[in-house]
Amino acid sequence: MKEKNKLDQKSKNNYKVGLYLILTFFALWYIEHLSNFLLASYGVIRPMILGFAIAFVIDLPMTFFQEKVFGKFIDPIKHRKLVLSLSLILSWLLFFAIITLILVVVIPELIKAVQSAIINLPAFIDALIDSTKRFPAVNEAIVDFKDTYYDLDIPNISAKVTNYISGNSSNLLNRAQNIISNVSSGLVAIAMGFIFSIYVSINKRALKLNANRTLYANFKESTADQINYVFKLTYDAFSKFLNSRIVSCIVLGTLNYIGMKILRLPYAGMISILVGALDIIPYFGPIIASVVGVILIFIESPFKSLVFIIFLVILQQLQENVFYPIFIGKNSGLPAIWIFVSVFLGGRLFGIAGMILFMPLATVIYTLSQDSIAKKLKEKDLDRITVAEKSNRSFDEMREERLRKID
Repeated sequence: MKEKNKLDQKSKNNYKVGLYLILTFFALWYIEHLSNFLLASYGVIRPMILGFAIAFVIDLPMTFFQEKVFGKFIDPIKHRKLVLSLSLILSWLLFFAIITLILVVVIPELIKAVQSAIINLPAFIDALIDSTKRFPAVNEAIVDFKDTYYDLDIPNISAKVTNYISGNSSNLLNRAQNIISNVSSGLVAIAMGFIFSIYVSINKRALKLNANRTLYANFKESTADQINYVFKLTYDAFSKFLNSRIVSCIVLGTLNYIGMKILRLPYAGMISILVGALDIIPYFGPIIASVVGVILIFIESPFKSLVFIIFLVILQQLQENVFYPIFIGKNSGLPAIWIFVSVFLGGRLFGIAGMILFMPLATVIYTLSQDSIAKKLKEKDLDRITVAEKSNRSFDEMREERLRKID
C-alpha cells in the first residue's frame, strides 16, 4: 500500500511537471497575445491597485490617530465609527496637504536645483580645472570629463526635441489626442482609485476577515499560515520603511536648513529641500543631493562648498546614530550590503521607484531566507553557537580534523 501511495504521489508530481511544461510552451508560443491580454487586464484592475496603494499609505497615519490620538480620549469600542471617521478625515487632510506641498514646493525646488546645477556645471568644471593644476592626473581627468560633456551637444538635442514637439499639424494633432487620451484615462484611474481607497480604509477590518476566511477555506492550515505570515511581513516591512524614511526626510531637511543658515551657506532653502526629498532613496539619494549642493555652492565659494560637505557628513552621522534611533527606533535589520544591492538593482530595473521600493522588498526576502535557514539548521540540530564555532575555525584546524577522520 505504501509503495502504491508513493507511486501515486510520483505520478501526481509528473502530471504537475507536465502541465507546467505545457502551460509554459503555450505561454511562449502565444507570448504576444498573452502580453496584450496582461496589458488589457492591468488597465482594468489599475484603479484597484492604485486604490490599495493609496489605502496602504492612508492606513499609516489612520492607525496612529486611532490608537494614539482619538483612542486615548474616546472609547474606541462604544464609539468605533466616530473614531474611525475622525481618523480617516484627518488622515486624508494630511495626505492632501503633503501632496500639495510636494506639487507646490518640493518638485519646483527640485527642478530648480537640477537646472541650476546644469547651468552652473561648465563654470564649476572650469573653476575645478584651475584649482587642480597642481595635480596633473586629477586635472587631466577633469579636462577629459569637460570634453565629454561638451560632446553631448546640448543645443542639438534641444533643437531635436523642439522640432519633434512642433512637427507638422497632423502629427501634432495626433500627439495632442494621444496625450489627452492618456491624461483622461489616468485621471479616471486616479479618481476610481481614490474612491476604492476610501472603501478599503472604511472596511479594512471586514476585508481582512473575509480574506482570511477565503484563505483558510481553500488552503491547508499550514499553507494558509505561511501565506498569512508573508503578507503581514510584507505590510510590516513597507509600513516601517515609509514611516522611517518620511520622518528621516523631514528631520534631515529641517536640520540641514538650520545648519546652513547658521553657517551662512548660500541656497539654504533649495538645497535643504533637495537633501530632505532625496533622502528617501537610501545611499544614492544623499550622494546626488551632495553633488548638486556642492556644484551650486562651489561657484560662489570653493571654501564654502568644502564647509558644506563636512557639515553634511556630520549631519548624516548624527541622523543615523542619534536622531534616527530616537525618533524611529530600530531599523529593519537589513544588512548594509543587502540595502546597497537592493537599491542598485531597483534603480537599474525600475528607476527611482525601484530604488525606493526594492529596499522593503529586500527586507521581506531576507527575513524569509533567514527563517528558512533557521528551520533547516534546527532540523539538523545545529544551533548558533555550533555554527559560530565552525565558522571561526582556521584552515589548519579543519584540515587536521579531516585527516583524523581519514585515519
